[in-house]
Amino acid sequence: MKKRNLYWLFSVAITVLAVFGLYEFFNARAYRRGLEDSYNRAFFELTDYVDDIDTLLAKSMLATSATEMASLSQELSVQATAAKSCLAQLPITEVSLDKTEKFLAQVGDYTYTLSQNIINKKSISEDEYESLSALGSYAASLNNALSDISQKVYKGELHFGSNSRAGRDGVVYAADGDPFSDIEKKIGEYPSLIYDGPFSEHIENLKPKLLENTSEISKDVAAKKLAEFLNMDASTLEFMGETQNSNLPVYRFHGTRGKTEISASVSKQGGYVVYFLGTRRVRKETLSVDDAIAKAKAFLSEKGFDSMKESYYEKKDGVATVNFAYQQNNVTCYSDLIKVKVALDDGEIIGMEAYGYVMNHHRRDIRTPALLKQDARAKVSSKLSIDSVNIALIPKDSKREVLCYEFKGTFGDKNFLIYINAETGVEEDIQILIESPDGILTI
Repeated sequence: MKKRNLYWLFSVAITVLAVFGLYEFFNARAYRRGLEDSYNRAFFELTDYVDDIDTLLAKSMLATSATEMASLSQELSVQATAAKSCLAQLPITEVSLDKTEKFLAQVGDYTYTLSQNIINKKSISEDEYESLSALGSYAASLNNALSDISQKVYKGELHFGSNSRAGRDGVVYAADGDPFSDIEKKIGEYPSLIYDGPFSEHIENLKPKLLENTSEISKDVAAKKLAEFLNMDASTLEFMGETQNSNLPVYRFHGTRGKTEISASVSKQGGYVVYFLGTRRVRKETLSVDDAIAKAKAFLSEKGFDSMKESYYEKKDGVATVNFAYQQNNVTCYSDLIKVKVALDDGEIIGMEAYGYVMNHHRRDIRTPALLKQDARAKVSSKLSIDSVNIALIPKDSKREVLCYEFKGTFGDKNFLIYINAETGVEEDIQILIESPDGILTI
């Protein structure tokens, strides 16, 4: 009887394991099919979007009106954004698609810039048409390459997600190897684009203007400079490494000043303090924002940052963060930005971020505006009740600076800043001033 019971229990156990194994097998197969379906959907949508981009770029070569170019650039931007999303969903994490990714980032941005040129009565130059033509050639080649891959998928010669070879996080690759591995090799060189937009080629290669004609220093010299700058004991500083793959290579440090822990970075070239932040408990507030601004301004002057004008501030958790911009001959240079953090319990300067200043500060050749103030004022909406007018250099997305009249005024219950190009009269930007007990910011 005992043997019969054991045999029965053993049979039940085998049956349960078999059922469980079959369940897991079909579960895994359903998962693989679902994964493959999602990859296929993303791929075919990518192919459709690139096909649309190819067509739109061909049309843009013949567009002469601002309305048509603006419409095409908007549609290109939509299609490129969607294509980027599809590309990100594909299992190609081990392959470099730098040119394709850059193409999808730049194509809508570049045509938008051309449409703005037409709106501002500027004709598209031959060089710009050549760049547009190069983008079109790249799109056509990419379109053909994706079409070749899609034919293999249709014929069953290539299956996304069916290979047992898996990458990290369960990402699997195509059965016949990664089909994207040589796309960029086949479709030629990607054009270098320099234009007035955030994805322009030149932005990647910007060099810090403040550091021109300075020499590289060692981490020991950097630690000494940081200690002098913050009036702290250099022996408390610990070297935390360096950042090189950026427009502004720095040494990073951590240390203590009294009860405040300090994290900081110093430029490898020139030895300028780019950033520091102190962390400590801020006690009861005893200082006003005006007190904090005065202390921040005195700190900058003491450290050699002259002609800095405060603009906006934010108050949070007992700390006031004050924005300063450089002024040259009463012209505010908004690119040369420094943020200073002041503890409102005792006025200690517990933070500074000077990346904008280090990257952009230099002596400008600022010319007298070609447009008279009254003519610029006429470009501003009559709905705005103007309180003040200043001259400012404002940065565009491309980092190019534009000399503008800055009109501050009110409309309804909101305060606005409107920037009119001092050369052309074009309205360059509109900002809303958000004022509250906790600060004054712009959006």
